[in-house]
Amino acid sequence: MIRRILSILILFIIVVLSFAETMVWLLGTDLGISNDYLTLGVFGLSLVALIILSGGRSKNDSQKKIYIKQDKDSVIITENAVSQMVKNAISNVDEVQSSDIKIGYTKEQKIKLKVSVILALGSSIPKVTTSVEENVRQVFSGILEEKFENVEVVIKGFRDVSSGIK
Repeated sequence: MIRRILSILILFIIVVLSFAETMVWLLGTDLGISNDYLTLGVFGLSLVALIILSGGRSKNDSQKKIYIKQDKDSVIITENAVSQMVKNAISNVDEVQSSDIKIGYTKEQKIKLKVSVILALGSSIPKVTTSVEENVRQVFSGILEEKFENVEVVIKGFRDVSSGIK
């Protein structure tokens, strides 16, 4: 929030200096400041505003944190931890060759998962999707159960495991 306010203030100063520079150029009036200094001021403040606006959080800081209330304490779990838990659950299904996990949220801030998988050639789609769903739901049973909404399994494709290429 402070970063936005500061950048808006700097952008306002840039507009004022640009206006002053234009008035000096058009009217030929003397503001007591060299035109070169005005140009350098506009450029410098533009650079500072760009740096402030482009500066952001690191990836770890920007991860959404999921708060879980227990009896007396609360636990914080990051999206990365949830993703890792789901990958571990999926790894128990032998037919899954690779997976991609996307975490979304409902209006009530419940977790929605979209799990895209590539299966071994010849896998039974209903059996695998059921296994993946059950394993993921099992991960969320207990402590995360009230924060979990659903899991959607998407089959991205198939891979021939006999070729030895993963």
